[in-house]
Amino acid sequence: METITPEQRQLIGLSNLLLLQRKARQAEDVDALGFVIVNETRQLLEYRQAALWLRRPVSRIIAVSGVAVLEANAPYVAWLRQVAEHLDQTPDAAPLRLIAAADLPEHLALDWGHWLPSFGLWVRLGGGIGDNQGGLLLCRDTPWTEGEGHLLSELAAAYGHAWNALAPPPPWWRRLTPDRDQRWLLLAIVLVFGFPVRQSVLAPAEVAAVDPTVVRSPMEGVVDRFHVDPNDAVSNEQLLITLDDTDLSNRLEVSRKALAVAEAEYRRAAQQAVFDAKSKAELTILKSRMDQHAAEVAYMEDLMARSQVKAPHAGIAIFSDPHDWMGKPVTVGERLLMVADPRQVQLTVHLPVADFIDLQPGAEVVIFLNVDPQNPLTARLYYASYQAEVTPDEVLAYLVKARFDAGQNPPRIGLKGTAKLYGRPVTLFYYLFRRPLGAVRQWLGW
Repeated sequence: METITPEQRQLIGLSNLLLLQRKARQAEDVDALGFVIVNETRQLLEYRQAALWLRRPVSRIIAVSGVAVLEANAPYVAWLRQVAEHLDQTPDAAPLRLIAAADLPEHLALDWGHWLPSFGLWVRLGGGIGDNQGGLLLCRDTPWTEGEGHLLSELAAAYGHAWNALAPPPPWWRRLTPDRDQRWLLLAIVLVFGFPVRQSVLAPAEVAAVDPTVVRSPMEGVVDRFHVDPNDAVSNEQLLITLDDTDLSNRLEVSRKALAVAEAEYRRAAQQAVFDAKSKAELTILKSRMDQHAAEVAYMEDLMARSQVKAPHAGIAIFSDPHDWMGKPVTVGERLLMVADPRQVQLTVHLPVADFIDLQPGAEVVIFLNVDPQNPLTARLYYASYQAEVTPDEVLAYLVKARFDAGQNPPRIGLKGTAKLYGRPVTLFYYLFRRPLGAVRQWLGW
């Protein structure tokens, strides 16, 4: 038997390399090229199993040596795909890489002995514009040599070039098009963000009286004392406030004495008028002076009566600390307190301008009182101001009013909490990004 010299063996290897490159260029489609890569490569070097993995358009095993029809969902193929994805993600960018079970994660290494021989070689496919198209996994029972690595490097570049010719990379604008899995994800995102939800907003709120009666100062004076405490129940005509009447009582006493003097002079003149014609002529003047003093007395008595401020009707007295009023001068018409029916209450909400949404009459309002947030109350909106005003907290806000729904115990006037106002239905995307979109529009000046 004729012995093959090293020169002849090298020549045969180069011939096989050229032959495989020609077969790769002559392949009619990607399936034929995949068959050549995993099966015909044996003409250049020996291996027991081979698998071809491609990254695009989706990660998949497209050919396995010795298999005519590939079952994509077979356990062996699924395991090979996970191995190829792991090898492709490693930072080592060399075209050739020796691998074994120890180079894989534990969940993959456990099945290496079941599926593959001991010595593996990972060959990155590509070269030039076809870089990192995929990889070829070759496995056998004997170690790989350095010379075989050089041949495989040349062959892998030829395979990558042929594959790029049959399946060129898509243009940049096509690469932006999502694949099937990404399309499902985008569809799910669109469906979720397009899901209709009720638009809502939170704002501070307070329980207020409906049409309370304002008790004002009937005259100028100084507050002497309050006869009721804040939130006390009062009856009709009950005494609420007494204004300081020291000056009034002195003036009333003087007026009464002046009236008594005028009456005495009138009686004396009336007695003398029987015999004296001159005294009879003075009766008219004295009568007018007496009537004048009587009017002054009546006026002062009326002022004294008005210094006693009484309740216009039954209800509860709403005002601040009475000690803040003691000794305070008041003018005519100045508000002192309010009397309201505790059963007639409503909800007043100060909605900041930045949080304002489209609110329609009859919109649902839920109030979470600070004293009992676990038991919210419901109400219906009936008024929303057109102009915003500055609140006592120095916030520009719209005034919104709502009536409590029937069947609920009316809360105490003055309780505060947080109101949730519901608007028209919107998409989840608009609900989540309304404020950011508004900030972007203000920043861009749209």
